[in-house]
Amino acid sequence: MVNFIFGIHNHQPLGNFGWVFEDAYNRSYRPFMEILEEYPNMKVAVHISGPLLEWFDENKPDYIDLLRSLVRKGQLEIVVAGFYEPVLAAIPKEDRIEQIRLLKDFAKKLGYDSKGVWLTERVWQPELVKSLREAGIDYVIVDDYHFMSAGLSKEELFWPYYTEDGGEVIAVFPIDEKLRYLIPFRPVEKTLEYLHSLDDGDESKVAVFHDDGEKFGVWPGTYDWVYKKGWLKEFFDRVSSDERINIMLYSEYLQLFRPKGLVYLPIASYFEMSEWSLPAKQAKLFVEFVEKLKEHGQFEKYRVFVRGGIWKNFFFKYPESNYMHKRMLMVSGLVRDNPEARHFILKAQCNDAYWHGIFGGVYLPHLRRTIWENIIKANSYVSTGSFVRDIDFDGREEVFIESENFFAVFKPAYGGALFELSSKRKAVNYNDVLARRWEHYHEVPEVATPEEGGGEGVVSIHEIGKKIPEEIRRELAYDDHPRAILQDHFLSLETGLDDYWLARYDELGDFLTGAYDYSVLEGGITLWRDGSVSGKPARVEKSLRLTDDGFIVDYMVKSEAKVLFGVELNLAVHSVMEKPDEFEATEIEVNDPYGIGKVEIKLDRKAKVWKFPIKTLSQSEAGWDFIQQGVSYTVLFPVDGELKFRLCFREL
Repeated sequence: MVNFIFGIHNHQPLGNFGWVFEDAYNRSYRPFMEILEEYPNMKVAVHISGPLLEWFDENKPDYIDLLRSLVRKGQLEIVVAGFYEPVLAAIPKEDRIEQIRLLKDFAKKLGYDSKGVWLTERVWQPELVKSLREAGIDYVIVDDYHFMSAGLSKEELFWPYYTEDGGEVIAVFPIDEKLRYLIPFRPVEKTLEYLHSLDDGDESKVAVFHDDGEKFGVWPGTYDWVYKKGWLKEFFDRVSSDERINIMLYSEYLQLFRPKGLVYLPIASYFEMSEWSLPAKQAKLFVEFVEKLKEHGQFEKYRVFVRGGIWKNFFFKYPESNYMHKRMLMVSGLVRDNPEARHFILKAQCNDAYWHGIFGGVYLPHLRRTIWENIIKANSYVSTGSFVRDIDFDGREEVFIESENFFAVFKPAYGGALFELSSKRKAVNYNDVLARRWEHYHEVPEVATPEEGGGEGVVSIHEIGKKIPEEIRRELAYDDHPRAILQDHFLSLETGLDDYWLARYDELGDFLTGAYDYSVLEGGITLWRDGSVSGKPARVEKSLRLTDDGFIVDYMVKSEAKVLFGVELNLAVHSVMEKPDEFEATEIEVNDPYGIGKVEIKLDRKAKVWKFPIKTLSQSEAGWDFIQQGVSYTVLFPVDGELKFRLCFREL
């Protein structure tokens, strides 16, 4: 007989649309538990994230009652994590403990005293042991990949182990990757065959499946397969009645058996994450390497030595994510003694908007908007004043200016641009705009090599190859710089709108990403740079002061070359879909009802205006997402000698 622990992890990101919660509830969360209730001999370990539990509590109280009932019957073990589903390794120790405490408290309302942690995205680093033990946790669940990365063979991964850090010890269960690809995508018989193959008479041997609950109805094709075609009922029936399989819970296992020994796990997550977290060029090489090993039938033999990046690499890969994360850390340290403010910063630690893999993640504006909303709300409880500091730890100082109504952050070393303009009144960051980047999967083959191809079942989203539609490819462009407000361009007089928005133009000056000198003023800043345009001397000076409802900036430009000078404002317009446009104006009004709201840009003289949507191409469980990350507004003036003008930005 082989022991078998079956677990699921249910989560929706904070800020996700209400209809997504409702759809996932109807297609997965509700039918799964209702079917579980029909099989009293079946037991499931379940982790449900805080955002979901709050939604159930408010919208589906009967479901909360069902969970309580299943706990009472001994069919459910509640496994916790950070309440708002943070990656624990990416937040301060004090916040880790508070996040876990909040979810443990909710689990007690369901009738369960939780001692185990579902490690969000299975992002492990050794120093987590101390935080977990301090939070009252006895065991944690990670992937078998973590253990293989430590040098253990697959045959050694059917037992939990102890791991230690600083004299603290915790039990660690390895999740079986083969089961992750079998369940629920292949016929039930395949899982039974695999479990039977593990039965060698060792009573302590245990196979662990613990994976996304959304695989059971939400992922493409799974609702029909799991429910309409009866996969889940057959699975529960056969697994719970099989004499060679002993269904049990983590806590039950630890009552009967001791972990096998001591291991030290490296910083790791699951195998796919090691691909996704690599910079795009390296991720492409990583995929090619894995494919070559598979083609030669050597992947399984050598995979223990195949490692890519780590989760925190996403902060290197996406500077916008890094900046958002470091602002969260900054505010976390400021509000630790303020319970109301701290609640907002704990929400801002929800992991989804900080990274990107098979789901939208950082590419989804509504998820980033929710993170920024909570950072700004938390920050509004404390006055930081103005200061100069390297906020995002990139080695370059930022200038942070606080007024009664705004937080404004400039990067003098990067074009002297405004990289954050956060409104306290609206709780939005007007520059929450993601640059257009090439991702390694933009060149994947139409059909990737599956983990276990052929036969009956449903395809996992990890196995789906995708071809970019031609209508998207025509509009696809990539930026070579992050996007900000007040970015300074020098362009040829012949440059047109299409060249500009498709990134097919030449930047004639060295101002867009060059370093500016600066002087901080009361409620404002003056920035200037002496550089060159087409090899000739040029100077840009911009003096900005914050107002009650925005800012006013005065520009002075000198150039010996006859060129177009453009000031670009990238605004986080997410709910109104725009098209490229060219017009002349002294005033631009922006109305984004479900995003930044209404704002206006006013000039003291008429300018040519170029407007275009900043659209990124990212993969998701549904295929391709071509998403508007914001809208670029560039005001343009011919310059031949000297140019002066004023620009006013107001929120309405």
